[in-house]
Amino acid sequence: MTVHVGDRIVLAHEPDRAHRRHGTVREVLGTPESPEYRVVWDDGHESFIYPGPEAIVLPAGTGETEDTAGPGDTADLEDAARVPRARSGRGENAVPVGRHDPVERIMRSPVRTVDAASTLRSAAELLAEADVGALVVNRNGVPAGILSERDIVRAVAGGGDPDEVWSADVVGVDADDIVWARPSDPILQVAELMRRHHVRHVPLRARARPGAVGIVSARDVLDVLYDDR
Repeated sequence: MTVHVGDRIVLAHEPDRAHRRHGTVREVLGTPESPEYRVVWDDGHESFIYPGPEAIVLPAGTGETEDTAGPGDTADLEDAARVPRARSGRGENAVPVGRHDPVERIMRSPVRTVDAASTLRSAAELLAEADVGALVVNRNGVPAGILSERDIVRAVAGGGDPDEVWSADVVGVDADDIVWARPSDPILQVAELMRRHHVRHVPLRARARPGAVGIVSARDVLDVLYDDR
């Protein structure tokens, strides 16, 4: 099915219409063989989605209604990207997030990164400015590891000069050991990844998109698991 800018997309992850997500296509990307759409959702969030069976596309001007929002033609969230953080059931208009929902609903995006040659002081300032617990360390635009608050504290406590030590020198998780997930993976599955690999931060990457499109922490996951008891 051909999708155009202005078409409406309805994601039907749940049979209950109240949990369906409605949005508008703002940009058509990719190739005919591997299309991708930038969608602005009615809740103000934005993401990139790929064709799939979990949604229908309604041509612009067709008069979308709840009755037309059933499983359909295109656009799953298998490799969504750049979705702003959505807290579990918080805020007047927040939609509750469950353990089986895609982790994209709670990920932080865009991902905060630091260059491998940046000093620990620079990395610490980035962490404080962004109010996050970890940064993806990039070398020539490619993820080289994950640097956490704990890594910086240990390096400084061990005598490292924050103005002389590079971020890449103290990454707690290097490139070969990064545990990745996809934006469409269930939150509970990501929690199991963290438990199995003993990590506190999991970056998310999309098919055919280099680098991380989001990141989720153990605290993010625990908030959902606790609220969804």
